[in-house]
Amino acid sequence: MNGSHLIGCALMILLLLPVLVLHSEKRMVADRFYGLIALGGLGFAGLVQGLPGLMIAALAGLGCLMLLSSVIAAITLRWRLRLLTGGHIKLLAAGATWLDPGGALRMLGVAIALFLLAALFLRVRKAGDPRPDMAAIAAVALLSAQLMA
Repeated sequence: MNGSHLIGCALMILLLLPVLVLHSEKRMVADRFYGLIALGGLGFAGLVQGLPGLMIAALAGLGCLMLLSSVIAAITLRWRLRLLTGGHIKLLAAGATWLDPGGALRMLGVAIALFLLAALFLRVRKAGDPRPDMAAIAAVALLSAQLMA
């Protein structure tokens, strides 16, 4: 991990903080925060890797957005489950702009695994709300994928 990678991690954490704070306070997160995360990832990729890096980051973000939205829509139509909200999908897609396509897939894998473990834990505990805090899970998955790169 080089210095620019560490600076990117720090910048990403700074951009994630408002989203996590607003979500933990059960307040509405404006789309501009997701846009700032995505623009930060695109800008950093462009700064460090030039135009090819910018294009790869944009493709990773758009691919993640299309993949998640289509899978969640299919699950919702098939089993009438509302697993993720649009904000969760936008957060994961915006975070994918900080990663390459392989990192975006790692992020999604970590997020799915953590979501299932948390849901299982909440179900065993018989918590009032059986849905895990997906914003926190997405942030942990994004940071872990960023640090694995």
